[in-house]
Amino acid sequence: MMKFIHKIGIISLLILLFTVSVCYAAAGEENVRVRIRAPRLYNEKASLEGYERITVYQMNGNLNEMFTLDESKVSIFLDSYSPFHVSLDDVYSSYDDAYNEARKLENNFDEDFYPCLSGSGFKVYGGCCADDNAAEELLSELDSSGYSGKTVKTNMENIIVYNESDNAVFMYSNDMSIYFSSYNGGESDEMIKIDGKPYRGTIGFKISQDSKLISINYVGLESYLYGVVPNEISASWGVEALKAQAVAARTYAVYSLRPGSSSGYDLEDNQNSQVYMGVASEKGSTNNAVDETRGEMIYYNGNPIQAIYHSTSGGSTENSENVWSEKLPYAMGVDDEYSNRSDSPYSEWQKSYTKEEIIKKLNDGGNPVSQLYGIEIAEVSKNNRVIKCIFLTDIGEIPYYKENARLMLGLMSSWFTLENSSGGVVSGSRFYFTNENTFENEVNNEKTEKNKLNAGEINGKYGITDKGINEISQEEISAISSGGVSILGARDTGTGASRYNFKGRGWGHGVGMSQYGAKQMAIEGFTYEEILEHYYTGVTIK
Repeated sequence: MMKFIHKIGIISLLILLFTVSVCYAAAGEENVRVRIRAPRLYNEKASLEGYERITVYQMNGNLNEMFTLDESKVSIFLDSYSPFHVSLDDVYSSYDDAYNEARKLENNFDEDFYPCLSGSGFKVYGGCCADDNAAEELLSELDSSGYSGKTVKTNMENIIVYNESDNAVFMYSNDMSIYFSSYNGGESDEMIKIDGKPYRGTIGFKISQDSKLISINYVGLESYLYGVVPNEISASWGVEALKAQAVAARTYAVYSLRPGSSSGYDLEDNQNSQVYMGVASEKGSTNNAVDETRGEMIYYNGNPIQAIYHSTSGGSTENSENVWSEKLPYAMGVDDEYSNRSDSPYSEWQKSYTKEEIIKKLNDGGNPVSQLYGIEIAEVSKNNRVIKCIFLTDIGEIPYYKENARLMLGLMSSWFTLENSSGGVVSGSRFYFTNENTFENEVNNEKTEKNKLNAGEINGKYGITDKGINEISQEEISAISSGGVSILGARDTGTGASRYNFKGRGWGHGVGMSQYGAKQMAIEGFTYEEILEHYYTGVTIK
């Protein structure tokens, strides 16, 4: 059974459990809570390893030191596999008192006993039983020796800590904000490894609403940025680009702070927020960029902005409302020749899908589509991004708007055009496929006599092209009008084109700072302040 090193002190249960505050950041520095990796599978453990013995903390506004475990490696589980326990009635005013009683019980009974922390304080729990009968047997044995208690089932309510011998050593209620860390003398910092990966600060755990265990890194803002900047931009790029990224990432993190969030964290460690990989990913150049811009952020009207950024703009950035819904006055589209001069491998791209692949994507998006007759780019912003894309299907027109269109299609950006695989173009006409398997022709956006054609009948008709009037004799055609571009089947009795070719520019949503553009601006001698002021409209850096 694990032994513990005990701290001396009496705890006031009615006010605060502990009062010795531990600081993880410089005075005045923000802390962030980052969810590490996806929620764990049912009963999947988390492994913690300290550089020295693991210390346990509680969050009461600040992190407060509680006690230190005697071993440096433990496993964390959701209390679900053997969730039946005996809870003894006595409540203890300190961890030490509960610990001493647990040791005495272990000497008298052939069972594990351990402190359990809840809102009412420390109690001693016994056993990790698979069913209520086993817990009742233990309670009966304890009762015959003069101990009073009850059996409890804490399924999905508690988090339990095991040592390397698979003995329970500490359990606490999910309502408690408990964190783990250890001192790393080599770094002169509090750090801990989770699943073998080192992180600065502390690691805590919460049970999510879908009964999965999530892990949260509570860490100082500047230390967090050490693990973000090299994962969002190349550490080999110019120092001014690295500084611009550090300031943008810092501002984005502070903007994202949600102290009252029911999820228990502010940010994720992936592209949903910012890519964060902890200590192992840190680089000297990016750490220096963080240090040299320490505390600096981007402000609009005195408030930190939502400092969104992306890889490559393709030649112009985009207004936020043309990608999502909210209009951000500092996130306006700007010309971006720097991105075009940056030699980004993502400046231009092509992507091709078969009809069947797009039908599957539509199905995956909740659209019970069996046939695809065409795709129409119906609206494009002045900065070249697709705002409305319509899929013509057997269940009718399915519109996708803004960023949702490119995400559904799996394209690198929403700056894309649609090309017909056979290259045919019909200009001045727009064909609509109806539920009656016919096309309705509109000329010059004015209704003409309804000339309904079966899709297969388009083949053999005549169209006006840049080479004059020509007979349509292709598998599929592209119809171009003021409304956009549609690819339609011509010979296959209305089943649509067999392949759809997309040609585009840029990578990412296109809002805010282009990272490749920042790289080029740094090469051309711009400072990080000038880079940020170019990409974010009307802002100040301070």
